[in-house]
Amino acid sequence: MIDTIEIDERIEKCEKILKENPDSQIFAALADSLRKKGELDHAFRVCRQGLRIHPDYGPGHLVMAKVNFDRKMYDWAEKELEEAIRLDGRTRSTDILEIAILIKRGFYSKAKVILDKLKTADPTNDYYHQLEKQIEEGKVEKKAKLAETEVFYRTQVQEEMASQTTTKDIPEPDRLSSLEDALPAVSNFPGVDAVFIADFDGNIGKSQSRLDFALEPFGTESAELLKTLNRELGGIEFGKLITLHVDTSMRTLFLVALEGEIIVAVCRSDMNLGSFRLRVQKIIDGLKEGIDG
Repeated sequence: MIDTIEIDERIEKCEKILKENPDSQIFAALADSLRKKGELDHAFRVCRQGLRIHPDYGPGHLVMAKVNFDRKMYDWAEKELEEAIRLDGRTRSTDILEIAILIKRGFYSKAKVILDKLKTADPTNDYYHQLEKQIEEGKVEKKAKLAETEVFYRTQVQEEMASQTTTKDIPEPDRLSSLEDALPAVSNFPGVDAVFIADFDGNIGKSQSRLDFALEPFGTESAELLKTLNRELGGIEFGKLITLHVDTSMRTLFLVALEGEIIVAVCRSDMNLGSFRLRVQKIIDGLKEGIDG
């Protein structure tokens, strides 16, 4: 059971130290305490700011991995954990967290390999047996799902057909008066997992999402990315940045900035980029026409 009084006292002490010395590495302990209290958004912001100052601080990346894990952002948690291991090496704690992440992502065989090494050193550990049970149950469930070959095949075919859909197959609004009007036009496009509106402080407004993941980090990072690029491009006579396309190893992000707001599309990396770019341009034209008219 979590001792909330003890955690509150620790948070207070850490905040006092960080206030007196903003460059202190105490940010990691503060973020971890906030995480344990359930204040995940606050923990994320504190840890992100600390890592900007101390990008090579391994414990900070480990805490960020735990925060992302609790936020159900398992891909991001794995990336942060890899960085923590690169900086400080493997420990029992990093192995346990990696096992938990792999279980959530459905990589049961890889999780079992790591767990077996831990069990060799401590075969009577009850928690290891709990993890082993989760792995075995996950394998059974995954096998049962894959056994539904007819459903699996039909789903694959539908996805392949959807990926070939052009913008002509999706209803296009004749006139858009606000970014909010553009949400359905973007979210219905094949390959778009989530779309939302944010302001330039990263605050999330209206959203539509097919997946269960937190959108706040996308809003914060998108706003900061656009502000940084606009600032850096300020000396070039190209005008303000309107659209931005970012490819990562896991996702593709499309950002459209108009009238002090941002529309962000979180997409799968295998989507039809050419068709989507045309769709985005039509949306921009529609917004400009609606706003100007």
